[in-house]
Amino acid sequence: MTKPQVLFVDDEPLVLQGLQRMLRPSTADWDMAFVESGQAALGKLAEHPFDVIVSDMRMPGMNGAELLNEVMKRFPATVRIVLSGHADKDLVTQCIDVAHQYISKPCDPEQLKTMIRNACLLSGHLLDEQVRKVIGAIDRLPVVPEVYLELQEALKDEEANSRLLGSIIQQDIGMTAKVLKLVNSSFFGMRRAICDIQEAVAYLGIDMIRTLVLNNSIFDQSRPFQTRRFNISDLRHHSMTVAAGAKAIAQRENLGRSLTDQAFIGGVLHDVGVLVLASNFPETYDNVVDLVISEKATLCAAELECFGVTHAEVGAYLLGLWGLPGPILDIVSKHHSVTLQDEAQVTPLLAVHAADVLCGIHACHPLFEIGRLDRTAMEGASLVDRLEAWEALAREAAAGKGGA
Repeated sequence: MTKPQVLFVDDEPLVLQGLQRMLRPSTADWDMAFVESGQAALGKLAEHPFDVIVSDMRMPGMNGAELLNEVMKRFPATVRIVLSGHADKDLVTQCIDVAHQYISKPCDPEQLKTMIRNACLLSGHLLDEQVRKVIGAIDRLPVVPEVYLELQEALKDEEANSRLLGSIIQQDIGMTAKVLKLVNSSFFGMRRAICDIQEAVAYLGIDMIRTLVLNNSIFDQSRPFQTRRFNISDLRHHSMTVAAGAKAIAQRENLGRSLTDQAFIGGVLHDVGVLVLASNFPETYDNVVDLVISEKATLCAAELECFGVTHAEVGAYLLGLWGLPGPILDIVSKHHSVTLQDEAQVTPLLAVHAADVLCGIHACHPLFEIGRLDRTAMEGASLVDRLEAWEALAREAAAGKGGA
């Protein structure tokens, strides 16, 4: 099996030499190349594909943002990481749309190795090369226009607070994913993962959010769905219903603040893969909808037939590229495949899975009517006594009473 290929770019030879020494033990796992300029990096990439590129930001001739922008256009399947010692607002606004992840230097060797290792695993995860290239080139996700306009108006108010802004952002899949990508990057020096949007907004600061939204347009409000059979509002309605249902289940089961936050955000993002596939492959996704409605196929089975991958895999792949916290990736990747017998206790993953099924019964679009929970499995996991209460919570969420 071919080893993953990793390319390092820095205009300072001593830095490259230090990276070579630091990463020498990893030569058994990766093939690595080291070059001193953006032009040299593009030349290497033209010779053969690399799974990951790690680039300095400030370099003469072609800086890191310009290099990674070219890589995104020409070699979108390559995972793009910024390694830079220059941490300022200008840097984040330059690299936010061209880098999948950011790490500051001097860096912790183990952190860098882990980031590269995870990137290599991700780069080989999706078998469909076309889908992988499309996802690699995604810098932002479509957002619901009315939610974006509401956020714009709120940001124009000098009295806006993080609670208000967070409550707006978490109503949208694309906004939520982008903000979590940003706050969980090591650019901001966080020593723990953040899954709560209001905490993320508070940590980033209202001025930073205002700059990124109003001046840098980090959210894509210009790309409406081209699908015929359903639209982004249908997806948003289902996602917010599941989020409210998962939060209500988590609260009933006394999971605590942190795990309840994970359940809610996991619900918001659980179908982010649908957003990716439907916005980038609208005609093919209409075929998926046709199979689900006309042939009564499951959503995942229909996606496998049309794409060779499911929305769960696609969503987890994108959010993994973006460096979102592991618990959220777990929910996104497993929300259709959780085995109840393995969940001896209620977890955020199980809360989202249950809410997805139970709220799907009341969905506004048949694409999300995915059946019922397995009562036998519920009994095996000693959870069947909760089912009636969970169903009531799902009905309340579907009726708009679940809250956020």
